[in-house]
Amino acid sequence: MIDTMEQTLFVKFLGDSPKIRVLDVLITGRELDYSISDIAQQAGIGRATFYRMMDELLKNKVIMLTRKFGNIQLYKLNIENEYVKALVKMYDNIAKAASEKEIKRQKMVLTV
Repeated sequence: MIDTMEQTLFVKFLGDSPKIRVLDVLITGRELDYSISDIAQQAGIGRATFYRMMDELLKNKVIMLTRKFGNIQLYKLNIENEYVKALVKMYDNIAKAASEKEIKRQKMVLTV
């Protein structure tokens, strides 16, 4: 599991599970293509764990195959999917709220 210090706000807010970690990686790098190994490694899960959830992510059109290089297939977050759009919006709102909170905290420190 990801150490508490390394957890993103998204993971802290929704709970630390392999699926949430995968979504966190994909939403953070929403413009990038990833191999299965890259997704699993960045999410801190095993490839076998990712393979178990991959069919569901593809079936629900959360991720999509973008390119193939020999035996390597690259996947990307499907930002056209309405559910994914809602998750991205929530992700951005969590980040915005945390940023605003931190800015207020720093302003208070500077004024004291």
